[in-house]
Amino acid sequence: MFAITNERLTARPEIRIGDRVFGIDTRLSIFEGINRRLREGDAGDFEIIIAGALGEAAYADILAMDLSFGVMRDIVIFILAAIQEISEDEARGRFRPGAAAAGIL
Repeated sequence: MFAITNERLTARPEIRIGDRVFGIDTRLSIFEGINRRLREGDAGDFEIIIAGALGEAAYADILAMDLSFGVMRDIVIFILAAIQEISEDEARGRFRPGAAAAGIL
């Protein structure tokens, strides 16, 4: 018998940025929305992925931190790893800035 437990249905991974913790929304609808927006190119990759998975308010908070490109890249990589349930190394291998529309997800 196969089973998907309630814990798996309700679990929400988190990302810690400095002293802040943000929940990552890994629902299929979020994943599909991020992919659609990446294909449409209606915003930058960072905005689409971070705001899509963490929410607009969290994205605004993160932007206010004025982080380096490398840290922003790592945030995106961690989000992609969580959404796809893959390792950080695998997500890092798939990430190419500016190439999201070509299929980083």
